[in-house]
Amino acid sequence: MQEADKVARQAVKLDERYPYALWSLGMTLSWERRNEEALAAAEKAIGFNPNFADGNSMVGVQLHFLGRSAEAIPFFDRAMALDPHFNSLLLYFRAQALYQLGRYADAASHLRRRILRNPETDAARVLLAASLGQMGLVDEAREAWREALSINPTYSLEQRRNVLPYKNPADFERIVEGLRKAGLPET
Repeated sequence: MQEADKVARQAVKLDERYPYALWSLGMTLSWERRNEEALAAAEKAIGFNPNFADGNSMVGVQLHFLGRSAEAIPFFDRAMALDPHFNSLLLYFRAQALYQLGRYADAASHLRRRILRNPETDAARVLLAASLGQMGLVDEAREAWREALSINPTYSLEQRRNVLPYKNPADFERIVEGLRKAGLPET
């Protein structure tokens, strides 16, 4: 992470208006859990280039991790509109925000689209299981969980809890709550 931060800062120093340099800096800051700084870098990137799809996506991601999911949705929508061939990971990010807003059916719809585009995703299946658990669809939730573990038998909620840069840890615990409602294990 130190090397990534160093290189991203050097890129920004070479051209502070280059959106991908700011995006790279935002990414490293995010994984260092410096969310406000990551958001500022992403906002600067789209300030220089409002049509930068990855920058709009990054603003959305940072807003979500800062607990501002309602504000994140328009940035995800803009990123998708700007790039009709958007990375399917954007569906996952948007689903995370929808989940935090209690829009579980919408989150599940996005996650199913993500899974169709990227069948090897374990994280989307886990969030799908949590969404289904929140909706009381226990059998479907358990099937999504089984599929996640068949893709990644070492999947760990604890590892995800420690890695994902949520400012408020309770936001991640809402996912665990959905899994719990489906009677799924937390370990």
